[in-house]
Amino acid sequence: MLKHDLIESLPELPAPVLTVYLDTDRSKSVNRGLEPAYLISLKSRGKLLQEKLPPEDRDLFQELLARVEDYLRLHPPHAKGAVIFSGRDSWEFVPLEAEIEDEIHWGAPDLAQLFWLMDEHRPYGIVTVSRKRAEFFLYQLGEMLELEDKEFTVEPSKEKEMGPVARSGGVRVSRGTAHDVFDHHMDAQYARYYRQIAEDIRRWSEAKDFQSTFVLGPVEMVNGVQKELPEAMREKVMPVGEDLGWVSRADLHQRIEPIVVKHEDERKAAIVDALLSEDRGHLVGLDETLARLQQGRVRKLVVAKGLDASLKRCGECLWVDRTTDPMCPACGRERHIVTLRDILPELARRYKASVEVVSGEAGRKLERAGGIGAWLHEFERKEYGEHLTFA
Repeated sequence: MLKHDLIESLPELPAPVLTVYLDTDRSKSVNRGLEPAYLISLKSRGKLLQEKLPPEDRDLFQELLARVEDYLRLHPPHAKGAVIFSGRDSWEFVPLEAEIEDEIHWGAPDLAQLFWLMDEHRPYGIVTVSRKRAEFFLYQLGEMLELEDKEFTVEPSKEKEMGPVARSGGVRVSRGTAHDVFDHHMDAQYARYYRQIAEDIRRWSEAKDFQSTFVLGPVEMVNGVQKELPEAMREKVMPVGEDLGWVSRADLHQRIEPIVVKHEDERKAAIVDALLSEDRGHLVGLDETLARLQQGRVRKLVVAKGLDASLKRCGECLWVDRTTDPMCPACGRERHIVTLRDILPELARRYKASVEVVSGEAGRKLERAGGIGAWLHEFERKEYGEHLTFA
């Protein structure tokens, strides 16, 4: 599981670092055998990259490349993909259950593809509810991590313990009345249980920034939890009336994965449809989106997976656009070629815009409209709504 602390620490790794992304999916026949495809790719890409390096870097590069190759031979990855950061005094190996494109880089740690993957695969909460316990999981990048396991215990009912001959205020309590009292007691116990689960869902959702949370269990229990949620949260909590509290972790993962994928496809299709609608407050097209983003006017980017373009970036003020002028129009300094794929995650984080990466039919639909769009901040929708252009 990709940890937040690791993501925060990776940019701090001292350069130079060899960054390696490899598709190690063993379900593909090319990745099995004595010389799997990912090792062949590593060596061929390493050879091409080494030829472009300055002479003083080549010995260290070759040493670190050999270190990565030796590790992969001794420890064949069992995940779909592997990301490795290898430096003179640093080493990070990150297995991922997600589709990865083969890449290698030299210099500062290259996090572009990792950021794209994180923006494409948002974190989800999974909660299984049964009459004995509630379990909380984080689901992201095809993996599940248990966050908490809470047992449900029923407090003894004094009325039930006293039985049918008990007296209350000198009055004999009948068997039927005792059972009614016990039923009320149990209803109150389960109501408390549902409130606790709802509060934990709220707490975990805020702490982990879940895109949505799926609650699985018997229908009456799932409905009970749903009723205890704050109204503002209910639209982000998906009830699944299926009792899976007794299954193994592997079986639960297998059952929940298609549910999450279907939900994601539907959610992203709705996002693209809304972006391409005629309502104000959003825009479509690369040039306009880049400009508004760097003016701090964008709150959310929507990008088709795989979108790329050649751009120019100023080395001084860092302004990025598609114009071919070698000098920056803003400050007059020299500009350098960069790619949208490499620079967009950095721009989004610098200007505090969230990113939604869409693929499949939603991605193809967005590609036909330019491949990228954005929603503006509330105040921007009012100020610039009359001047928005749509590609």
